[in-house]
Amino acid sequence: MYIKDNQIEAAKVIFDKSEIIQYKDYNECDYKSFNIARLEECKYRYSQHCRVKKYVHRGMYLEAYAYYNRYVLEPLIDMLRLIHTPSHAHYYLIHISQHIPKSEVKKLEFFAKISSLKDIDEKMHLAETWFLELMLELEKLEIK
Repeated sequence: MYIKDNQIEAAKVIFDKSEIIQYKDYNECDYKSFNIARLEECKYRYSQHCRVKKYVHRGMYLEAYAYYNRYVLEPLIDMLRLIHTPSHAHYYLIHISQHIPKSEVKKLEFFAKISSLKDIDEKMHLAETWFLELMLELEKLEIK
């Protein structure tokens, strides 16, 4: 079943004589419990930045990079999805450049470009600020 006027999962029907393709209206309640759980996971991961810092201070790039992706970058992606594509919050990076505003894409690209421990350390602090800004924006949309 497809959501009416959904630009992300639009069905391109050429011929449907038997009316197999069906549409429904967008209903926030269909996604609310999933998105609340996703938001709680984002908050938990955000609270785990110390794991990233630990490996940065130990000089272990690969471990720091892995934890940076999991505890810094992924929560930002999830927050952007919850704000801009709540019915598709599970899409992660798939077509994200088409689903969120260009300014947010540029910001996310900035945080995704990591080449050293120094990058991780510097960007982690900036990401914390952006995460809090996204939280405020999400609260304005009443996704709690």
